[in-house]
Amino acid sequence: MRYWCWFLLLFSLSGWSHPLIKVGGYPYAPFVVKLSDSHYEGLTLDLVAKLNEIQQEVRFVFVPTSATNRYKALDLGRFSLMLFEDSKWGWNTDKFKMTAPFLGGGEVYVALRKAGRDQRFFDDPSQHHLIGVAGYHYGVGQFNADPVYLQRKLNITLVKDNINALQALLKGRGDVAILNISYLNQYLLAHPDTADQLLISQKWDQRYQHRAILHPAAPITSAQLEQWLATLQQKGELDPLWTKYGVQQHATP
Repeated sequence: MRYWCWFLLLFSLSGWSHPLIKVGGYPYAPFVVKLSDSHYEGLTLDLVAKLNEIQQEVRFVFVPTSATNRYKALDLGRFSLMLFEDSKWGWNTDKFKMTAPFLGGGEVYVALRKAGRDQRFFDDPSQHHLIGVAGYHYGVGQFNADPVYLQRKLNITLVKDNINALQALLKGRGDVAILNISYLNQYLLAHPDTADQLLISQKWDQRYQHRAILHPAAPITSAQLEQWLATLQQKGELDPLWTKYGVQQHATP
C-alpha cells in the first residue's frame, strides 16, 4: 500500500512538472471575445486547447490582458506567448522571439450604405470620422497606436473592441469603421440581413501576417511552436478552426 501511495504521488507530480506557458490575449474578435469578467472565448482559446492536445511537453493556459498593456505585460513576463500578432504592431523584433507567419488577414474600411456612396468614398479615409479600437495599429494612423497621436492626426473615436466599433457604426456614431476582415466575415455569416446596410471597401487599411510572439525566457522555442502548428495543419486540425471563425490563410476583402 505504501509503494502504491508513492507511485500515485510521483505520477501526480510528473503531471505538474510540465512547464506552464501562459498565453496572453486581449479582446480582438474573432480571436478573443470577452463574454464576462472571467469568461473568454474565440480562436485563440480554441488554438490553445489544440496545442495542449498535440503535445505533452508543456501546458498552455490563456491569460487575459488588454491591447494597450500587452507589450509591458509580455516584457514583464506576466505571460510568455501571444498568438495572432504582427511584427509591425509596435513589437521590438530584436528582443522578442517570433515564429514565421502562419495566418493572413487584414483590416478594411466599412461605412453605412447610402445613396450616392460607392468605393470612391474610401479614397481618403482620413477625411472621414473614423471608428477604431484603442491600442490597435492602423495603416491610416501610420501604425502608431498612441491615442493622443491618433486623435491629433485624425477625427477618430476609439472604442474598446471591434465588436463595439461595428455597433458604433450601425448607430451612426461615425462615418467609417476600421474592421478586421475575419470578424466582419463572421458577423455577416451570423447576421446576413446586415450586409445590405454596409458598404465595404475593396482597399485594405492594412494587410497583416499573424505570428506568435514569445518572451525571450519562454520555456519553448519558436521552432517548437512552429512544429506543433505544422503538426496540427498536417492532421487537418487548423482548417476547421479557420473556417469556424471566418479567417483565411490569405484573406481578401
